[in-house]
Order: sequence, then C-alpha cells, then structure tokens
Amino acid sequence: MLVNSITILAFKSGDGVLDKKGELYLVGMGLSYKYLTLEALEAIAKADRVFVDTYTGQVDLEGLEKVLAKSFVKVSRRELEEGSGRVILDLLEEGKRVVLLVPGDPLVATTHVTLLLEAHARGFRFHVIPGVSIVPTALSMSGLMVYKMGKIATVVYPKDGIVYEYAYDVIKANDSLNLHTLLLLEYDGEKGIAMRASEAIEILKSIEEIKREGVVRDDRLVSVVASLGYPDFIVCVGELKRILMLKVEVVPQTLVFASPRLHPIEVEMMKVVSSRWCRVE
Repeated sequence: MLVNSITILAFKSGDGVLDKKGELYLVGMGLSYKYLTLEALEAIAKADRVFVDTYTGQVDLEGLEKVLAKSFVKVSRRELEEGSGRVILDLLEEGKRVVLLVPGDPLVATTHVTLLLEAHARGFRFHVIPGVSIVPTALSMSGLMVYKMGKIATVVYPKDGIVYEYAYDVIKANDSLNLHTLLLLEYDGEKGIAMRASEAIEILKSIEEIKREGVVRDDRLVSVVASLGYPDFIVCVGELKRILMLKVEVVPQTLVFASPRLHPIEVEMMKVVSSRWCRVE
C-alpha cells in the first residue's frame, strides 16, 4: 500500500525558475584547510566574495589565509540563522558569485541546507563542493567498520538544569542492533564552547545513574578522536574508565561507543590505531 507520495520536479535552465545571475557555492573545507580540494580552490579563485563559517567547526584562519589567494570574511551564526543569510543573499541579488566555506562537509549542518533552499527559492543557482567530514571519518579512524555505523547523536551540556538523555537512548538502540555509536560533542566556535570527551562521559554516566540500564558502563570500549585533520590529532581507544582519566585537551573532540560484539579485524585495528595515535599520558 502506498503510504506517502512525493513528486519531485527537476527544472532545466530556461524554465523560469533559475533565472538570476547570482550563484552560491557551498564549499566543504574538510577536517582542516589542508583538506581543501582542487575544485574548492578553483571555486574560491573565481568567487566575487568569500565567507567563512567559524562556529560549526574549528577553522585555522591563519593557515587558511596562507593558502587562499584572496581575502575572506567571517560570517556569524547570527548572520546565517537569525539574519536568514541576508548578508549572502543580498550579494546574490547583485549578481555576485559567493562562496561560503564550511568546516567539514557543507550539507551536514541544517544552517547551510536552509541557506541553499532559500537561495534556490529566490532563483539563484547553487553549487555544492563536498568536504571530508568527521562523519564517518572519526569512526573509521578509530579502527571500526563503517557498515556497522548506527544512528548519530550529539551530547550537549545541561540547559537550565535539564540533562538531555537522547544520546544515551541512541547508544542503547544501536547496541541492540550491534552497531557503533558516533557521538558529536557540543561545539560553538563563536562562544568558545568545545565539549571534551571526558565531559560527555560524565554526562552520560549521570544519566546511567538515573536510568540504570547498563548502557554506559566502565568496561565499555570507546574511543576519543580529537583535533582530527591537524598535526596534533589524537585517537585513543580503551575502556570507558581509562578514557575518562586521559587528559585530552585539543579540540574539537568526538566520542565513539563501539558495538557490543566486535569483528576480530576491528579489535586488531583499534589496538593498532591507539598505539599509533594515542599521544597523551
């Protein structure tokens, strides 16, 4: 039985939908500026204006300035979300070719998806240049198999005394299917917020104390991936109680809960990557 029906229309040039000259380029920077692709650099070189999102992920602005042949402007969350991207849309109205550089992959954050939809609704052409994302790279760099990757969740700090339990519930659901859980940790470059894996573990343990469902145990095998894409990146694998004791300071960080039943190759790979990249005391 047909449950839902969606009609998708593809409009070709000249149909009257995309008839404005301004063009938007959403460009993924990858894990750091060193991951910019040739296609990304070509788009930047041809752009009239270049903006850089610095709040959804870490950006080495000094390093970026060295590799780009033109100036760029930082764009804030307020300008993209509260301002509905007007600073960019106005330039598109003037017929400009505008590049928005985004940490990781450009369509992972809903902020950038919303901007693309608005640009399209106004009749502007858009282009998307993918970049290497923490999803699923943090998982594979932990030595785990991507085809066993389960639902993703974000661990956030308690707000107004409320502890959000969603991440805990996602781990539990993935465990039931023997899937790995990749947990993004709260990050806001503008506000200087960068949650550490140890903080995330403490939050999850506090939820465990309430729920008592045996999901977040001291003997759980987890990995912490920090500052991936930069020379000082770290990957440490071990039991939760051991990872909690490590002093991993570089950010941003990602926490991975390995599935309850691992493939032998995963076990071996986790040992190898940790011995190579766990560069902390």
